[in-house]
Parts: sequence; structure tokens; C-alpha cells
Amino acid sequence: MKQATKLNQIILLIQSLSKAEKRYIRLCSNLQNGDKNYMILYDLICEGISPDQIFEKFCDEVNEKSFEMAAKHLYQVLLDSLVQLREKQDIQTAIFNYITKAGILFERELFDNAFDELDKARKLAVTYENDPLLLLIRRTELKYMSALGFEGISEKELVNKQMQINDVMKYARNTNLHLQLYDILKHRITYKGYARSDKQKEDLNDLVLSELNLVANHSYQGFEARKLHLLFQATYYLNTGNYKSAIRFYQELITLFEANRHLILNPPIYYLSAIEGVLDSLHVAGLYQEMPFFLSKLEEISTGDYPSEFLIEVQARLYLYRLSSLLNTGQFEAASDLTEENNELVSKKATTAGPETQLRLALYSAILHLCLGEPAKARKSMKKIFGSGKSFHTLPSYKTARLVNLLIQAESGNYDFFANEINSIKRNIRYEKQTYRTEKLLFRFLMAHPLPVYKKDREKLWQQYRKEITLIRQDKYEKQLLKTFDFTAWVESRLTGTPLREILTGTKKGAV
Repeated sequence: MKQATKLNQIILLIQSLSKAEKRYIRLCSNLQNGDKNYMILYDLICEGISPDQIFEKFCDEVNEKSFEMAAKHLYQVLLDSLVQLREKQDIQTAIFNYITKAGILFERELFDNAFDELDKARKLAVTYENDPLLLLIRRTELKYMSALGFEGISEKELVNKQMQINDVMKYARNTNLHLQLYDILKHRITYKGYARSDKQKEDLNDLVLSELNLVANHSYQGFEARKLHLLFQATYYLNTGNYKSAIRFYQELITLFEANRHLILNPPIYYLSAIEGVLDSLHVAGLYQEMPFFLSKLEEISTGDYPSEFLIEVQARLYLYRLSSLLNTGQFEAASDLTEENNELVSKKATTAGPETQLRLALYSAILHLCLGEPAKARKSMKKIFGSGKSFHTLPSYKTARLVNLLIQAESGNYDFFANEINSIKRNIRYEKQTYRTEKLLFRFLMAHPLPVYKKDREKLWQQYRKEITLIRQDKYEKQLLKTFDFTAWVESRLTGTPLREILTGTKKGAV
């Protein structure tokens, strides 16, 4: 059991490696002498076979007794190599090294040299806006000066250096408060979903007022504070249905990133959020013709030298944005071709993605099959969602998945399924203290199944829904649900006999 656990840990570690990290690990191995059974194990893991197959093949090539030792040694080599590589690439490590050198030189009474090393560290910390280390550097500098009796330092210069420390602390506190507000906003959206009423919009007022107060009371606007302010505002406007403002803030955020490329994190999680924000805004607004430029930005990130899990997340999002654009404009065959091209991503690589990404991949697969008139295949995709236990239940997309599943059951003729499931969804809605137009319309439509056989009767039924559907399509809050799947278009198609692709083309044309 211990061997299996260690092997699984190593497999996860190797799967997370970027191309550059894999090259560096092999280079480190080539520089070492002696027994290299651990590299045989490394190569077997890189083949992507199961843990049992890895163990069997290793035993065939080497022997069973050497397996545990090889696994332990490989684990250590991987960590040591990654630490060494981090020292060469990571700015924070470089700053720490200068501080360490300064300490060594000061202990040996090479005071001028020690201050030179601290100055190198300070310049890097200022360039990369690393406030925690800048604070450490300035405090270390004062500690050394105090130890030397403040030789050659006037009181005015001493006070100035103390004020610099206070300024760093103030800015760091301001940035931290910005980050806290953004994290709370992000958490609410992740687990409560986008605002779909004025009441839900008002529930965010406490965060908005706190954020505006922060901006008003702090004059210094460095990259980090500016980034978090733009990210907060853009996320808020996207969440509350003001897509023009959201796009404006996200574009400003992207411009800020591109003017400060040395400050983009590795992996670039906030830069990715900015691009996703623009794409989400354009998607909800139905401005699909404006998306290619930002999709190309996403594609650039997807080919970068970042950890494997991050790249899979980016590739999955790139695929989902393209797929949803095709589905929402009635291009079902092109969507099917795109899915075929990304088969490996959808069927294999997706298992290492986050829960929300896995859920959305399965959901869009079900929607595609539903649009193609393949309810049996759609139900198979839905089994990946509903057969996963409770891992998806708290995610916003799960609510949409339940609604799509109702349509799949309707197409399959499973009308007995409706009553209990609709009542269950209604209980959740009552718990959230909200009434959503799309859900109410959909429940009425489903409870009318089986639909009338004669066209005339269906058209009569359509007239009862027509006005409400028009209001739903004009409601900015309902667009958040309809961006995943246009339930109103489905209802119209089934009652009027108009092909779904034609309705989607019509409703999305000239969307604002």
C-alpha cells in the first residue's frame, strides 16, 4: 500500500511537469553517475500506463526488490531538480539569494558589500512589486545600520527610511484588502452563480462600496492594486449583466498586463481571468464575431511552457468557448467536427481538469447530442455528471445541467421523470428565495408533455408562450442562463416546427 501511494504521488508530480521541467530533469539525470533505475521508472510513468503496468514492467526490466528504492529516489530527484530550476527562474528566489549573501557578507564585516547585495535585492523587489520581500529588505537594511551605530546617517535620512517602510506596509495592506474583496466576490459567483435579479445584484453592494472606498482612500496605484481594482470591477459588471462595462474593464486589464509582462505570474492565472472575462461578456451578449481575437490570446497561453494541469484547463476553455459559439449560432455539424478534433481532450485529458471544467465538458457534450437529435448519446454524457456523487452539486453549472437533462428525458419519452425532478429544482429555487422566468417557462412546457400531435394545437400552445419568451430574451439577468443553452429557442422549435438551427441564427443575430 505504501509503494502504491508513493507511486501515485510520483505519477501526479510527473503529470504536472511542463516541457521545460521535463528537459531539466533529464539533463540533471545525465550529469549523474551510478545506478539509474529511477530513470527507468520515470520513463515508464511518462508512457501514461496504469500503476499496475508500471510496476510489472519495472519488475521485468530490473527486479521487484529495487522498486521501492527507485520510487523513493525518483521522488527526491524530481523535487531537487524542481527546486534547482526554480532558483534559476524564480525572481523571489533570486531576491532571497541576494538577501542571504548580504547576511553572509555582513557577518564577515564586509559591510559595503552587504549593502550592495541588499541594494540589488531592493531593485528587483521594486521592479517586480514584491512588497513582502521589499519590507524584509528595508528592515534588514535598518537593522544593519543600527548595528553599525547609524554611522554616516543623518536623523532626516533615518526617518526617511522608516517612512519608506511605513509606505510599503500601507500599500501591502491596501493590496491585501483588494485581494480579499476580489476573492469573496469570486467565491460568491463560483458557489451562488451569476446575479439573476436586482435583489441578487444588491447583495453585492457591500463588496462594491468597500472596494470603491479602498480606491478613494489610497492615492498610490501600483500594478498589483490597479490589477485587482480592474479585475474586481470587470467581474462585478459581468456578474450583474452590464456587459459593455465589463468588456471595457477587461480590455483595460489586458492592456495593463501587456504593458507589464514581467509582472505576469507563471502560470498567468490573472491574465487568463481577464481574457476569459472578455470572452464571457461577448458570449452572453451574443457578440460571437468579436471573439476570435481574444480566442487567439487564449490559444497563445495554451501553447506556453506551463504546468500540464494549467495547460489542460486553458485548452478545455478554448474548446468550450469555440463549441458554445457554434452551438449558439446553430452550426451543429461544425460543433460535431470540433468535438471530434478534440476527442483526446474531452475523453482522456479532462479527467485531470478541475470539477467545474469536467462538468462543463460533459454538459456541452450532452447539449451537442441533444441538438443533433441524439437523446441516447446525450443521456450517456449526462451520466458522467449525475453518476459522480456530490462532487458537482455545489457548482452553478450543475443547475443548468438538471434543466438540460429534463429536455433530454422529454425527447426520450420519460415523462414520469418530470414531476419529482421539477419539484426538487423548485425547492432549490425557493431556498435561494428567487423566481426565475426561464425555469418557470420550462416547467410549464415540460408538464405539457406529451405535446399535441396536430400542428394547429401546437401553434395555439405556442401563442401562450410567445410573449413570455420575448420578455425573457430581453432580460439581462436571464441571459446568464441562456448563454449555455437557449431554452427559449428549444421551446419555440418544438412548438412551431421550425428547425432549432434557424431559430438560433435568428435570435442571436444583432444581439446586444
